[in-house]
Amino acid sequence: MLMPKGGQPEEELKALLPTTIAVRFEEMFPHIRTGRIKRRDRKRAEMLRKAEPVLQRVMNPMEAVRFATNGARQLSWWVLTAGSMNPFANRTTLVLTDKRILLIHTDSKQRPRMFASQLPLDRIRATSGRNSYIFIRTGHEQLMFHGVKRSEARQLKGLLESTASKEGGWQNLCPRCFAATDDAPPSCKKCGEEFKSPKKAALRSLFLPGLGDFYLGYHKYGLLQITGITLLWALFLSTLIPATLRRGFEGVAVAAPIFALLALIHIGDALLTRAKARNGLHSKDGALPTGNIGSPDPNL
Repeated sequence: MLMPKGGQPEEELKALLPTTIAVRFEEMFPHIRTGRIKRRDRKRAEMLRKAEPVLQRVMNPMEAVRFATNGARQLSWWVLTAGSMNPFANRTTLVLTDKRILLIHTDSKQRPRMFASQLPLDRIRATSGRNSYIFIRTGHEQLMFHGVKRSEARQLKGLLESTASKEGGWQNLCPRCFAATDDAPPSCKKCGEEFKSPKKAALRSLFLPGLGDFYLGYHKYGLLQITGITLLWALFLSTLIPATLRRGFEGVAVAAPIFALLALIHIGDALLTRAKARNGLHSKDGALPTGNIGSPDPNL
């Protein structure tokens, strides 16, 4: 681990950091020179320790961590949809190394959960930031990472360098062997791990919003969606049936706006679920490792 020589604050943070991952201490904790440890510094050190099982398997021996934070990952157009209200699916730990940006999907306790992706630094076309938002543009798309502390957003933006590259974008990582791919294949070419289909997820959500999320593994969010759409369908049927019995075709016209809203929700959720499924490789049989190399992993 890359550590500076120092006194008690540095030693306290060193005890919290993962022991098998190299860290550029002064870039990771620039405020440590004041002699005090902020509460957020402790949380970020613990965040790295929880991400250690993934970092061990992804990082090269000579690669070092420069910065880490957590927030929610989104594409810009998700702001116009329910995706902006989906913390269950978007919780993410962002790790910047001297070679790439790693995004690790996590649970509410910042433990690795379903999938991971990476962006080699030479694929960054432009970066910008505002308040708690970081925008990273590649040759393919613009990713928005939000929910970051403002000071950390400024620090991260200062560490990221834009390039003139217009080629390539984010790469998905196999949850088992961490081989990188630029697309969303049905299985890993290296280890044979099978992945859930974005098309099947979208079709399930088109039939009933929330089913696609259940298929991908987002059970809480899926249940929330199914409950909401069931209530809307109940409202539609309770309006349509009495109105039709009383007024015939005119009664159908009364319920038409509710039906149009339902159709938009079904189509919109199908598109959002497909994008979510392509956000990372969702394994059919497992998830990201939560145990260090050499120790038992409950996901295996």
